[in-house]
Amino acid sequence: MVREAIAILPDALTRFPPGAAAGCAIIGAILWAAGARYSRSILALVAVAGGTIIGLHLPAWCGWQIDGMGLAVGAAIVLGTCAFLMHRTCIGVMLGMTMMLWAGLGTWIAMAGDMYWDYHAVSWKGDLVQLCRDASQTLPSPVAHAFPFACFAGFAAGITITVVSAKFSKVLAYSLAGVTLMVAMGGIAAATFKPQWLVNLPGSNLVQGLVLVGLVVAGVLVQWRLTPPRRSPARASSAPRTS
Repeated sequence: MVREAIAILPDALTRFPPGAAAGCAIIGAILWAAGARYSRSILALVAVAGGTIIGLHLPAWCGWQIDGMGLAVGAAIVLGTCAFLMHRTCIGVMLGMTMMLWAGLGTWIAMAGDMYWDYHAVSWKGDLVQLCRDASQTLPSPVAHAFPFACFAGFAAGITITVVSAKFSKVLAYSLAGVTLMVAMGGIAAATFKPQWLVNLPGSNLVQGLVLVGLVVAGVLVQWRLTPPRRSPARASSAPRTS
């Protein structure tokens, strides 16, 4: 299962420098073990970095003859503030995206194996609905109908979990994200340094899938103990104050 998942990754990821991939795998391990405890700060920093990158490159993408430094500062402030204040919404999107990724990859591996999908044939034409329709038409026939449904179900499940339980959705999101980074980036690094490790991975796809699920469950249990419960405003105001 791990070999198949790495084989169908986009070329931009598989060509990632092995040292950087190993560093991302270490970051994934940190997120898996303790990301939920520092979630608000992590999301705010990621949003600031993303806003800076978007602001710097937006003029070149849109053909604007302006300096991107001002846009970078403004986008960093806006996105960082939104991520800090809308923390639960960001967790819902993060959990939905990771569950969508796992559902899609699981469906692909179970039904299509290591079949190749030429996603380069799909291009953005300014219409999201048309983009989804074009993407579904280029999918291999074994997964043409099940793959979009699995992705939608995974995203909807992540949003539903976030609405039902704030703490559980947070620890589950970081556990899934951490395991995803560890496996994907660790596999890319291993493919360069020790390619025989991927070839000699023990167990069938079912066994490897159960191991990954076990890692996610272990991350949830560890972070549940490390993450303090969310205090409601009423409880916070009624808490005794020490002088």
